Amino acid sequence: MKQKEPMLFINGWRFLTIGFLIHLWIIGESTNGSFILILLLLIVTSLRWRFALPIWFVLVDVFICFLFTPHTNISYYALALPIFELALKGKWLLSLLIFISLFFAQAASSLLFWFYLQTFFFGVFSFISLKNQVVYRQEADEQRKARYELERMKIDLLEANQSASHQAKLMERNRIASELHDHLGHDLTGASLALQAYEYIQDSREAEKLLQEVKNRLKRSTKNLRDTVHNMTPTTWMGIESLENIAHYFQQLDINLQKSGDMQAVSAHQWGLLEACLKEALTNVARHSNATIVEVDLQVTESIVRLLIQDNGSVEKNSHTGSGLRSLQIRSRSMGGSLSINRKNGFLLVCVIPLEKGG
Repeated sequence: MKQKEPMLFINGWRFLTIGFLIHLWIIGESTNGSFILILLLLIVTSLRWRFALPIWFVLVDVFICFLFTPHTNISYYALALPIFELALKGKWLLSLLIFISLFFAQAASSLLFWFYLQTFFFGVFSFISLKNQVVYRQEADEQRKARYELERMKIDLLEANQSASHQAKLMERNRIASELHDHLGHDLTGASLALQAYEYIQDSREAEKLLQEVKNRLKRSTKNLRDTVHNMTPTTWMGIESLENIAHYFQQLDINLQKSGDMQAVSAHQWGLLEACLKEALTNVARHSNATIVEVDLQVTESIVRLLIQDNGSVEKNSHTGSGLRSLQIRSRSMGGSLSINRKNGFLLVCVIPLEKGG
């Protein structure tokens, strides 16, 4: 049930009851008193339609109805309105007390009793519907709040990961600088000083000894430099090599990977997002598309990195954006970028991320 439907039915029933009273006035008591009674109740009903009146305002309905009981029997049927309003507010006992008026009605009949009873039950039903509506709205608000908090938490975690990645990069730079200084700095400085002293040594044996020391220092420095470079070489695929490795994994697809620009300008955590985008896109193509060719274009400019993935197939009609793609959209937004998806002519994914200044 939609959110506006309960009040639509409630107001509809109110005016339908007024219409029923008008019908009784036309076919029966066409007196001025009956007309004034219906007119007053119509005004009160219109006020309820436009404004949220307090519960005590039902006394106005009851007063009007009892005021006209000596003049017209229509007033007994009109008591259905306060019966309904009390039941609608959850005051069921007070609503049932109005049934006592049946003992005083001159035209009391089983029809009037059943009219009261169905009015009471419709009021109870409306009360339950409105209560369920409030619960539904609260649950919807809580779910929206939970989704917002979850998205905020994901963004915070991504920002924390980026900060940790940046700190790790700085620490690695410091470690490399320290290692080069410790292993190479002393030997190269010593070799330089020895060469300067070599120019002033007259004794050939002493000069030969000093030259051999320079050779040993340079040899040791070369070995230390080679060992340092070897230790810095990653054991896993990184950067564009990782994208090529992912593309090679999907052998059932003919993947054309093109790249342009300075790949060194892309940071480590940005490569992580690009790798996840390519893997998720190729997985979706393999599962939900009949494509045979996939074009992958990676462009790195002075300010942005742009990854475009497009196939030549047709996506399933019931295909929708899954949680994996939504998570990637959140990650791209946390980096100040965007990720868009289009399924009009095959599957198209475009991820744009601004490059970090200062590398």
